[in-house]
Amino acid sequence: MTKLNRWWKTYVKSIRKDLVVMLLADIVFLLVMELFLRNIPAPFPVFVKIGDLLVTLAVSFLASFIFYFIQVHLPETRQKTNIYPSLAFWFNRIVIVEKALLTNYVGQKSYTELTEEAVRNGAAARDASKQDAPIHLAGLNRNANWIEYGINQVADIDKYWELLMKYSSYLDSECLSILAGIQEDSLLHFFRKMRTLYKSVQFGQLQGFDELLVRFWKTIQSHESYYVEVFAQYKIDETSVS
Repeated sequence: MTKLNRWWKTYVKSIRKDLVVMLLADIVFLLVMELFLRNIPAPFPVFVKIGDLLVTLAVSFLASFIFYFIQVHLPETRQKTNIYPSLAFWFNRIVIVEKALLTNYVGQKSYTELTEEAVRNGAAARDASKQDAPIHLAGLNRNANWIEYGINQVADIDKYWELLMKYSSYLDSECLSILAGIQEDSLLHFFRKMRTLYKSVQFGQLQGFDELLVRFWKTIQSHESYYVEVFAQYKIDETSVS
């Protein structure tokens, strides 16, 4: 992609759609007024004054838009190009960990092969208390059970969510709403609920948790293409994040 195409995609296509529609209507009006209507005699002088007033308003809007684009939109978008690679890195860490955790928990080899039925059946068949999770607890000299495994895997997710929320002002409302939905359905909450319930009641009462996993899978499936596009939109140059 050329620099011009990247600049266009980053700085122009990101302008609010309602402003773009208003700008196009404004330009069309000015063109029609100056190229055609100016040459048509007005039946009453008041029509000339109304036309002049509308042209003044249209020119004022055009000037305001140019001011907004230069003084507001460009600086904000430059800020986004600086912070979005980091936001994308933090969010991708969350999604990668949770996808891998879901895949392992339901006993599948690949996340891309998951279906709603596979998630529900795998979760229902999983004995979360069984000490056969793929992590060894050295202090206890045994493998972790699946609740311990889940808690271990999502240990750093809180940190990434805190960083995302710290810079949430850079996200538009739709993206922020989607991320909030993903956070609400996060496997972090799933395993913490399991741990709390497992410690307080008999394990046989741990029923219905398969629906929570299905809800998480559906949430990711529904919004993945959107948030990937949003985070990629402001990535003009390759940026490494440590």
